[in-house]
Formats: sequence, C-alpha cells, structure tokens
Amino acid sequence: MDSIKQTVINASTTFYSTQDQEQRRSAEQWLNDFKKSVNAWYVSDQILHSDENEQVLFFAAQTIRNKIQNSFHELSADSHESLKNSLIQHLEKLSTSKNTTVQTQINIALSDLIMLMNSWHNPLPDIIQKFNKPEHMNTLTDFLTILPEEISNKRLKLGQNRRDQLRSLFSSSSPFLIEYLEQALTQISLLPFEENQSKIKSIYKCYSSWIDCKLIKTNLIINSQLYVYLFRILSEPKSDLDLHDVVTTCLINILLLFPFNARIDDSEKALLASLKENICNLTISYKQAESESDGEKCSDFCMIYTELCNALSFYLLNEPNTQLGDLNTLNLLLMCGTNEDYEVFQKSFVFWFNISEEIYTNSKCDSLCENFKSYVYSLIDCVYKHCQLNSEHQSVPPSRSDDFGDFRIKAADLVADIVFIIESNKCFEKLCLLLQAPNATWFEIEAALFVMCSFAKSLSQEGDHSVTQVVQAILNLPSQAHISVKCTAFRLIGELCDWLNKHPQYLESALNFVCTGFSDQNVVPIAANTMLNICSHCQSHLVNHLQTLLNIVVSTDTLDIPSDASMELLKAAIVILNNLPPVEITEPLVKLCSIQLEGLQKVLNGQAQQGSKGLPLYWMDRLTAIFRTIKISSPIGNVHPCQPAIEQIWPVLSDCLKKYQIDSKVTESCCRTLRFMLRSTEKYSQNILGNFVTEIVNLYRLNHFSCFLYLGSILVDIYGTENNFKSGLVEMMQVFTKEAFDYIIENCINVENLDELRKHPDTIDDFFRLCLRFMQRCPLEFIQSSIFTPVITLAVTSLNLDHRDANLSVTKFLSEFISLSHKPQIKGLNEANLNLVNRFIGEIGFKMIENSIHSTINMTTRDTKDGIADVLSELISANRRHVENDLLMVLKNLRKTNHQGSEIVTEQQLMDIHRKIMMSDGSTEIENALVQLEQLYL
Repeated sequence: MDSIKQTVINASTTFYSTQDQEQRRSAEQWLNDFKKSVNAWYVSDQILHSDENEQVLFFAAQTIRNKIQNSFHELSADSHESLKNSLIQHLEKLSTSKNTTVQTQINIALSDLIMLMNSWHNPLPDIIQKFNKPEHMNTLTDFLTILPEEISNKRLKLGQNRRDQLRSLFSSSSPFLIEYLEQALTQISLLPFEENQSKIKSIYKCYSSWIDCKLIKTNLIINSQLYVYLFRILSEPKSDLDLHDVVTTCLINILLLFPFNARIDDSEKALLASLKENICNLTISYKQAESESDGEKCSDFCMIYTELCNALSFYLLNEPNTQLGDLNTLNLLLMCGTNEDYEVFQKSFVFWFNISEEIYTNSKCDSLCENFKSYVYSLIDCVYKHCQLNSEHQSVPPSRSDDFGDFRIKAADLVADIVFIIESNKCFEKLCLLLQAPNATWFEIEAALFVMCSFAKSLSQEGDHSVTQVVQAILNLPSQAHISVKCTAFRLIGELCDWLNKHPQYLESALNFVCTGFSDQNVVPIAANTMLNICSHCQSHLVNHLQTLLNIVVSTDTLDIPSDASMELLKAAIVILNNLPPVEITEPLVKLCSIQLEGLQKVLNGQAQQGSKGLPLYWMDRLTAIFRTIKISSPIGNVHPCQPAIEQIWPVLSDCLKKYQIDSKVTESCCRTLRFMLRSTEKYSQNILGNFVTEIVNLYRLNHFSCFLYLGSILVDIYGTENNFKSGLVEMMQVFTKEAFDYIIENCINVENLDELRKHPDTIDDFFRLCLRFMQRCPLEFIQSSIFTPVITLAVTSLNLDHRDANLSVTKFLSEFISLSHKPQIKGLNEANLNLVNRFIGEIGFKMIENSIHSTINMTTRDTKDGIADVLSELISANRRHVENDLLMVLKNLRKTNHQGSEIVTEQQLMDIHRKIMMSDGSTEIENALVQLEQLYL
C-alpha cells in the first residue's frame, strides 16, 4: 500500500503542478483508474492522516467523497464506524488549518456518510458535542451548513423513504442546532460588532441552510434569539455587505416557508404577522441605504419586501381589510420603484408577475382589478421613469445583450402582463398625455412610446382618439428626431398593426414612414421587423404594394444590410404574395428564388462574394424562409404555383448536398430547405420524387446524417397514404433501417446493445420519427415488412435511452403501434392483420413494461415520464389483464434494498404504485404514479 500511496502523491502533484500536457493527461488517467479501485478508500484515508501539501490532500479528500457517493457498497457494514471516526479525526485536524477546500470535501463526505449510514442514530447531537469548542466554531458551522443540503443530493440515490427519515431525524434534532447557534451568537455578541461579522455570517449561513431545507418549525423560529438578532443586523448601518446579504437570504428563506397565494394554518400566522411588522420597520434602514447610494443593500431590502408580499399574497387577494391583507404593504415595492437604480426596482418584478396572473385567472377578477388599480398606475409610472434613456445617449435603443436593454424588455413584459388591471386603452391615453407635455424631452417621449409598444396589440381597435393622435404624430415625425425616438416609433407602428388593419387609410403613410428607416444601417433591423409585422396583419390591404416590396427585397441584395433584416423583408414579401390568386404567384416566386439560387450557384462555383453571402448557409436560409412562409391553400389544376420554383431549385440543392456531403451543418441546412419545399407543395412534387429519394438514400449510406431520416419522415407523411407510393416508401425504409442499424450496431447482430444506442441519440430520435410516420400513414405495409421485428425490438430497448428527444420519439412510435390493437377501425385493419398486431404486443408486452419501469427509476433525464405513461396507458387499453399481471411481476422484481441491505422501498408502496397505474383514467394519472415511483428510488 505504501508504494501505491507514494504513486498517488506523485501523480496528484504532477496533475496539479506540471505544465507538460502529456504528463498531465497520463497522471489524470492513472488517478481516474485509482479512484475506481477498492484500494482508494484506505490509501486516501492514509494520505489525509499525513502532512502532504494542500493539492494532494484535496485529491485524497475528493476521492473519499466520490467513493462515499458512488461506491459506498464496496464497504462492509462493519467498516462504517471506523470510516466515521476517521472522517471526524480529519475534520478535527483540519479545523486548525487554513485548507478550506480540503475541509469542504471532508464536510461533504461526512454529511453523505450520515445520509447513508442508517446505524448512526443521533448524528447532529454527536457532532455538536464533539466540536462544541470556541476554536472549532467555524469548522462546525461550515459542516452544519452543508449537512441538510445533502439530503437532496440525487447522486446518493437515498430514496424517498430515507429522505423522509432523515428530514424527521434532523427536524427533531433542530433544537440542538438552535441552542448551539444561539450560544455561539451570545458569545460573539459580547465583542465589538465590527470585529465579529465573519463569525456572525457563518452562524446565519448555517441557520439559513436549515430553514431553506424546511427542517426548523415556525414556532422555533419566532421564539429564537437568532430571529430577533436578524432584524438588528439588517438595521445596523455598520453591517458589511457580505453579512447583509447572508442575513437577507436567511430572512427570505423564512418568508419562502409561506407559499404564494396559500392560506396558512393559524399556528403559523403569528410568525407571518411578526415578519410583516418587523420588515415594515426596516423602512428607515432602506431609506438610509438609499441616501448613501448603497445599491446592494437597497436591492437586499427590495428582495425582502418582494418575498413579504408573496408570502402575504393570499390575504392581499382575499382579505384586503385585515392586518395580513393590508394593501398598503404594496407601497414598500413602489418605494423601491422610486429608487434611482433600475436594478433595485427590478427585484420587485417577480411579485407583480405572480399577482397579475392570479388576478387574471381569478373568478373575482373585476373586483380585484378595482382593488389593485391605483397601485398598478403607480407601478407603470415607475416603469416609465426607469425606462428613460440617458440624455447623452446618441444611438439606437439598447438591445437585450445590454444590461439596461434587458431591464427595459423585462419591464415591458411586466406592463404587458399587468396592464389589463387598469385597461389598455386607459393606460395608452395616460401615456399619450405625457407625449403631449409641452416641455417633454426626447428621452421622455421615447420612454412613453416604448411602454406603449408593450401592450399596443391589446388595444381596443375602435373609438379611441388617443391612438389616432399617436399614429398621426409618429407619421409626421420630423427627420431631425432623435434616432432612438425614430426606432421606438417604428416599433410602435409595427405593434399597432391590428389597429392599422382596421384603419387602412393610414397604411400607405405607415409604409412610407417605415421605408425611411432603410436608409440607416443601424435602423434597418427595426424597420424590417416593423414591415413584416404590418404585412402579416394587413395582408388583404397590401396586395397592390407587392411590387414595391419586391423591389425593396431585390435592392437589399445589392446593399450591405444585416442578414436578419433582409430575411424579414423577404418574409414580408412572401406574406403578401400569399394573397395573390394562385395563377399569379409563380412568376414573382420564381424571381425571388432565382436571386437566392444565383447567389448559391456562385458559392458552389467558388466565386467570391461579400461577407456571409460567400457561405451556402446564407442562401439556403433565405430559401428556407421563402418556403416556410409561403401558404397556398387551394392550387388550381395539376400544377402547384410553387412547382416550377422547386423544379428549378432541386438540381442546385442536389449539387450542394454532394459538394458538402461531409459537412453536417451545411447538409442539415440543405435538408431544412428541402423539408419546407416539400411541405409547401405537399403531393405536387412527384416529378422530382424518384431522384430525390435516390439522392437522400445514397447520401445517408455515405455519411449517416440523421437529417436524411427526418426528410424520409416528411415523405412518408406526405405520400404514405397513396397506394402508388407505399411499396417504394417501404423499400426506402428498408435501406434506411439497414444503414441505421449498421451505423449504430455493427452488422445488426444485437439490436439490444444499449451502450451503442447511447452514442447515437440523434439517429434514434429521427429514425423513430420516421417509424412513427409509417405507423400513422401506412401501418399495415410497415408491420408486414421484414424489418419490423428488429425495429420494434430496437424501440423497446430504446425505452432505456437516457435522452429526452430520443425517448419521446420512441414512446410516440410505440404508443401509436399499440393503439392499432384497440382502435383498428381508425386504421381499417382486417382480422388477420389485427391478429398480427396483437401477436407482436404479446411477444414484447412484458419487456415494454419492464423497460418502462426500469427507465423510470434509472434515468437522469427528466421529462420522459409523459411518453412512458402514454405507452403504459395504451397497453392497458389493449389488454388490461395481461398488463396487470406483468406490471405486478415487474414491480415485485425491483430491488427493495440498497447495497448495504437497508430498505429503499416497501412492498406496500410498490403495490400502491401498481394500484394507481391500473386504476388510472388516463396517462396523466399514470405519469403521476411514475413520478412517485421515481422519487422512491432517487
């Protein structure tokens, strides 16, 4: 062991200190292998008992922590006690050193040991008794801070029963914790406040951690000196910022014990009333911090006020005339709204978002709006003032990438959410008055226009003179107006598109106004977006302007304007194009496509072009935008208006696919273009279909890019119900299946090789999207084909795949397949074919249930339960009796103890899961049962 120990010391020293990357990689590989060995327990423990440097000690401590978290089963129960004693010795030794990183690892290791060691019945009193000495205070409080947080460490896989047991154990031991923390605080309080803030901070970090984990009952909180002293710290001007932050977090964690819009028990009202009273008394401290321009402390107070209002929300909504429901509490938030720092004000947004949603969905919405109306008016005043740009600002308004720009967007979102309380038109009228103020500055005008943008689309379209006034003022905006005012005016005209649709007499002037923005490089993106907005909502009025739009689009190709802006203009032209009679669409569409094809052809020929125009993606994205936006509901005759354009485009895209066949990004972009081309014409692209299928199959053989599988699913969706195409589509599927299986699993020997599946989640995702389309369009031909058996076997195995999108595609496919057995009339299956479906289900039903349950308790990816629930729901509908028996057997076979022999789940709990699944009325209830099962094992 000594030689291994020395090798570990040498390797970890090399890993942390050498500049030679090859030596570092070699050391890392050796250390990783060492961590997996059983010897790592003993050797790491021995290193921690030595006097090595901090880096070596850190590696040893980290290894012990990892072993406890991942390999605790390697230790016999007899060795747990010695490990406990050893970790306590290490912690005791480290308490006199400054190796905080090492100490943190030991703290986590000892905490995790407590979680896993069922035989340690009183860990909290034992640890407090062991370290209850002044010189160990920081060590003990740091450990006690980490301890409750590890209850929720999913890596430990404690299971819900053990977590509940630990919560009960710690909650019953919390008086010991409070007693110790109060004792430590009393000792510190005897010394000058300024000298002991770091120790006070560690006490409140610990206290906060236990409250955050909901391990201290409310009666213990209100009767504790820690609670009283907390407000003294917040009121103390000499509190440093770090301490102020920690105590703020602690107080917020207390407030979070009261859920939003929830009535609380009478036993807890005393604490909530005390919190309200004490927090309201902090107003003087807030104003002092504000007078000293201490933005950090002001933000802390605003977060406290916000969480207080969240905690009181039930009473604010339902009992406004009581002590807890006094609406004047909202003035605390509005007071923060007058702070000169917008970041302070922003802290209050979460409450206003929450309360607006509650009011909007409440059956007493009208009366609640009346109660909150005056406060919302004041709130919007605050938003208007904080959204004003600096008077020295010379450019366009800031974007989301700028901190202030991000604030403005969030503030606008807030106004959009809450404006219904005071009615949109009344708010617009009030802001209109600000615009008309005789001495209004440019930044005040811009701010008013900006706030108007947030709710312009919710305005009543008739009978509001203020909207007409604002539109007229914008359309007559002088050319020398500030650039930010122009930009925001463009945006507002775009947001008023529904109003313009009702008042078409202003449309031509609006379009002329927007076109003035195309002469300024900085304004073009906003003007282009406005143009798209207007075109999208006023289509029927703008057909006569199509040629003008087409001219603008063509001209943008000769100008150096941003790609996104030119794309918006292209979409705007297509939106209007959609309103032409089908016979008139082809010519302008071909013209627009020809421009893009010419650019793409230059790229393929190696001709130089400026900037991003020299990349194939630029032109393919524009083609995608064209066919994604084109909507033709009823083509006349046998020729689709898009067909000539598509037949012109396909040969060029085919060349592009061949030239860039190993470039996944270009190939995916090309496939995206082809996808929307096919969708735009549906069944009218038969002229290119043969070459198209041959091309994508050959390319898939070459590079195995899963986007070709996705294209295949589009073809099946479009042509799968046509008898003339079914056999050809199945042949395409046979090639795809062979190639996909060869790619995933060598020579298709074992379709149940889960390790190989994990390497190709994208292929699994797109492959089963394709299979799903077959089940939806031509299920009989697919099921009768020779490839179906390995496909269904792969699907059942892939239920265990830890990848959300792939798992979802698999479960949708399986659900669709199973549904054939009990909804055959939908698919028109005869008795023989129905028997074939039922035979498959009979052969794989048990494995489907088994893998569904195993994936539920083993997956780390969340949000997969809904798909698995759908599979189980369909199986129950198909054959309830078989599922009941198979599910019972699968649940009974699940492990019920951990590696140490401790019980994870009881037989009764598993039977409850079985009962809930079998008695469910649908997949939602099954999903809830699966989540419950997962929690029992996590």
